[in-house]
Amino acid sequence: MKKILKRVAIFLAVNVCLFFLTTLVLINWPIPKKDKIENYDYSSIDTLSVKSFKKKEKWIYMRDGNRLFSKIYSSQSKTALILLHGSGSESRYLKTLAGNISQDNIATVITPDLRGHGRNLKEQSDIKYIGQLEEDIEDLITYAKDSLNAEKIILAGHSSGGGLVLRYIGNLNLTKIDKAIMLAPYLGHEAPTVKPQSGGWVTVGVKRWVGLSMLNFMGIQKYNEKPVLFFNRPKAYEDSLQNKFYSYRMAVNFAPKDYKKDITNLRTSSLVLVGAEDESFYPNKFKEVYSPASKYADVQILENVNHLNIVKDSEVLKRIENYILN
Repeated sequence: MKKILKRVAIFLAVNVCLFFLTTLVLINWPIPKKDKIENYDYSSIDTLSVKSFKKKEKWIYMRDGNRLFSKIYSSQSKTALILLHGSGSESRYLKTLAGNISQDNIATVITPDLRGHGRNLKEQSDIKYIGQLEEDIEDLITYAKDSLNAEKIILAGHSSGGGLVLRYIGNLNLTKIDKAIMLAPYLGHEAPTVKPQSGGWVTVGVKRWVGLSMLNFMGIQKYNEKPVLFFNRPKAYEDSLQNKFYSYRMAVNFAPKDYKKDITNLRTSSLVLVGAEDESFYPNKFKEVYSPASKYADVQILENVNHLNIVKDSEVLKRIENYILN
């Protein structure tokens, strides 16, 4: 019996050593060279050539004492729309959509620079743990209710921001909202809607990601600050407010936890808009993916709309405003 136990102990010890040796190799694997792909019409989010809208800047305190830089587009409406930007970016490119919604008195719009993005980069370049982005959304909801006297809350997001919306409303333990809007939502790298490397938007350190996932499965989060995802943005659109890479914890948190479960859990009235010319995703896959939540999610595909100009398209604005009012 002692010999058997000894053999089992040796077997387990060897496998544990192999496991940690494998993860050590993977998390230190060289990151692939960034792709030089210009697959997007970046001019559609040029913030210099668009109309300016009346807004105010506000640093909103979160529960941990840190602040999020936000823009507030006021209206006479008692509805607050919290509009989340996509990955690697910040809230400036959303000003056409936000400004028109507020100007038409459809809703007061808050466009935060999420933690680790935009004007927040100098004070907090990353989240501290997976799940912090959801907590920040809850704090923004509290701010809208307490400081803006909002009676209804709508959560909206573009691209990874749309995926974060799904992650939020798919968690039934979080503060409830009235409606949700997802514009070309990123559903995670395993979703059938996503093209390889998101159509060239990012370069992913796959081996490092796998190694960190293995460690997290064992409850080890010590190395979650390691970068795993790098943006392939052209230099012409780089500035100090753009994020160059994501840590593992940011990359994981800025996407649905499990898109299938999140969609199955969906109990919030939702509008999903995707452009037929989207460079990152397969538009024809969205209706099927959202079908388990067809009672709650209205998926619409728009012609002549791509991944970036969806936030400026007039038909998109019309459909969003009709959805909010009805």
